Amino acid sequence: MPAFPRSAHAPVGVPAEAPSTQLAAIAGIAVVVFTAIRLLAAGQFELLPEEAYYWTYFEHPALSYFDHPPMVAWVVGLGVTLFGHTEFGVRCATIALSCVSSTLVFAITRLWFGNRSAIWATVLFNVLPTYLVSGFFTLPDGPLISFWLLALLGITQAATRNRASGWVWVGVGIGGALLSKYTAAMLVPGLFAFLWLHPGCRHWLRRPQPWLALGLAALMFAPVVVWNAGHDWASFVFQGARLDDAGNDMATSVATFWLYQFAAVTPPVMLLFARGVLRRDGAATLAQAFALPLLALFLYASFRTEVRFNWTAPAYLALLPAAGALAADYVRTSRPWRLTAGATTVVIATLVAAALSAAVWGRPALLASTRIGGWQQLAIEVERAEHELEARTGREAFILGADRYNLAAELGFYTNEPEAQVNTFALGAGGLGFRYWTRLANWEGHPAVAVLTQPRRGTLDELRANFAAVEQPRRVEVAGTGTSRRVAWLVNCHGYHAPR
Repeated sequence: MPAFPRSAHAPVGVPAEAPSTQLAAIAGIAVVVFTAIRLLAAGQFELLPEEAYYWTYFEHPALSYFDHPPMVAWVVGLGVTLFGHTEFGVRCATIALSCVSSTLVFAITRLWFGNRSAIWATVLFNVLPTYLVSGFFTLPDGPLISFWLLALLGITQAATRNRASGWVWVGVGIGGALLSKYTAAMLVPGLFAFLWLHPGCRHWLRRPQPWLALGLAALMFAPVVVWNAGHDWASFVFQGARLDDAGNDMATSVATFWLYQFAAVTPPVMLLFARGVLRRDGAATLAQAFALPLLALFLYASFRTEVRFNWTAPAYLALLPAAGALAADYVRTSRPWRLTAGATTVVIATLVAAALSAAVWGRPALLASTRIGGWQQLAIEVERAEHELEARTGREAFILGADRYNLAAELGFYTNEPEAQVNTFALGAGGLGFRYWTRLANWEGHPAVAVLTQPRRGTLDELRANFAAVEQPRRVEVAGTGTSRRVAWLVNCHGYHAPR
């Protein structure tokens, strides 16, 4: 790994030298290319189960949802309204938000360090794996990142330009982030830590603007509170419990956490982040206040539960400005760093190309995921079985996806019949979001096609406990991605009665 050369960037808040035309062109090309790749790939392969699940949110409008606040449903709704019931429709608004996030990264870094550093920070944002994922797949992380950055922009304006108007963006940013994902709650202690640690910002603690910004954020978040108040605070309880899974293997979880971090931002950029936190300027204070507490929280959580790849993505946003400034200096003054930057970019581009190839064509098989592919063909088979069962019984049938949510969500999207789908909530399980938008009483006495990934005895016993009669499982195999196959078992069930 190359050594850190001496930093040569401009002081905080003072624009650095204008970037060369070549550097600006390279950065612009990088952003355009990655955006174009996302847009071209968005409709080329089937939805992840998570994406189909959030599409189901959109099909059941509510103030909030069991798993997450409502922003992801609004993002899906915007895309589907504009581009129809397609994979591209589900993903396109997320890709647009990634472009907005790129613009915000540039604006924040420019205020701290000037144009050259802003270009490098924007390039980093567009090539780091964690933001490539959040900028393509429709998850709550896409809008979370955009609103998180909007809050950081407002704080940066207040810190570097003493602009009271920046607090409007802080309020909207925190409120929008809270409507996206509960992780945004960490913005509040981060805000006060930054105002206290930054000598030039302490005066804001005696002024009304920060408090008014928090009031605006709370007002925006009110629908989520109202929904939870009417549903026994279910979402808050569920999310809190996810950070304390005592049944987790601690050693494996901690090792996985660190593996995910290096995969999410790459080792060279991790070094830049570490160096940026140790600086003595306002951008380092921004990183210390908004990155370190969130990373510490998830590091602690990794001792008790599995921390997902995407959970820490917001933490690295506050590190991007200092990392962009350091990258601008190091790549300009150090040949080893230039080689490292080039090699890292090539590796990431190769992995992205391989991952897209695996998703679209199933090659290379090593990177192919069983979560992608075969859902549409399975939906055709399930619909055929549903219609046959209705013809035999003379009653409307429903589809029971016998797992946590994958089957019910995917079949709901690819049959375009979300109201006819339910997960294991129908068998007495918690049900996640299906618990709040499915009325089991509507299906009393009706037949169902149960879809199983494996004909396990326990699942079959649960079907027999909730139906008057259960036929033998029938194996169905359909084409997946490339040469892969998706296998499921269909079970005709008669006379449903909901668990008490």
